[in-house]
Amino acid sequence: MKNWQWIVFGEDWGRHPSSTQHLMKCMAVHHQLYWVNSIGLRRPKLNDSKRIIEKFKQLKNAKKNDFNQGEPTLMNDVQPLGILAPVAIPWPGSHIAYVINRLLLTYQTRALLAKNEIEDKVPRILWLSLPTARCVAGSLEEDLLVYYAGDDFSALNGVDNKQVRAEEAALVAQADVIFAASDNIARQFPQDKTYVLPHGVDLAHFSSSHECPDNYPKSDLVVGYYGSITTWLDFELITYLAESRPDVTFLFIGKIEMLDCDLFKVNNLIHLLDMPHEQLIQYAANWQVSLIPFVDNEQIRACNPLKLREYLAIGHPIISTRYPAVLPFMDCIYVADDKVEMLAQLNQALALSSKALAKLKNSSRKKVESASWQARCDLVSRLLAEKMDA
Repeated sequence: MKNWQWIVFGEDWGRHPSSTQHLMKCMAVHHQLYWVNSIGLRRPKLNDSKRIIEKFKQLKNAKKNDFNQGEPTLMNDVQPLGILAPVAIPWPGSHIAYVINRLLLTYQTRALLAKNEIEDKVPRILWLSLPTARCVAGSLEEDLLVYYAGDDFSALNGVDNKQVRAEEAALVAQADVIFAASDNIARQFPQDKTYVLPHGVDLAHFSSSHECPDNYPKSDLVVGYYGSITTWLDFELITYLAESRPDVTFLFIGKIEMLDCDLFKVNNLIHLLDMPHEQLIQYAANWQVSLIPFVDNEQIRACNPLKLREYLAIGHPIISTRYPAVLPFMDCIYVADDKVEMLAQLNQALALSSKALAKLKNSSRKKVESASWQARCDLVSRLLAEKMDA
């Protein structure tokens, strides 16, 4: 395999289980990897004090965040050669911020490379996962500019959508190659340089068995979900299921990203705080049914969530609302169009025999056995090598 140098502008290293981090963990085995933490997708607000404090702490330790206090974890045991917590202005759409950030980020990134760079000259790939990082395009002597579109930023909650979308349009025009996490996202970009790159899965990790953690619900029947708890969940549906099956415990693991969330006032709805991604299997391996209760909106129709393939690797019955990413797996997933249908499917899933459960687990895992992160990395490497040789 050819050795390349990767400069990646993405989320904070180790903070979220993003596709880019999974991909680059694989790339770092054979390539030089340098990582630049997020410069933000919206202007800061008054209620961002905790996040601002975290970013200041990263100036001393770039790996320090809510999930990772600077020590290697299973998620990032393969480390970049250098990680930069950049000083930048989080102000999408501002031309002044663009100019200042181009100067600041170029200087800081070059300093990172000078401090850690290996002497041998190798092809340099600039990989941008966030449109707001486009200000560095062309300033780091990259051989290829790659944009990875993991989300539909026009519909994504918690960002300055209009401004970020404008940044994305400019980045798309400059990029040599675009990778999109779903077909819906890919259709937004020029087809001659856009490739669909679905999420992968760590099959060995998510098919492993674990004893119940100490704080696991004391219940014989547990339906589980992990991920952000925010407006893309169908709270009416969740409440209906919980009230209809008081004998079942519904466990939600994740950060509550809403000001008002009274979901957990229902007795059999249990919430645990978000935790490092690699710890989730300790809970998910022990619940009886995996849940994906998404609403139907533009963001969900464009999404291709990591948890979908992880749930399949776990092998428990999955019940989900209908959205495009689940359709290829409908022979392994219970997909419902309304709350009454979902309740019926939940009842059916909980009543499966041991033989039926074993058969479902086997077919679910077969669906993702070729979707490892290494396979995704091999695809990226092949396509970029072809681009360089063209």
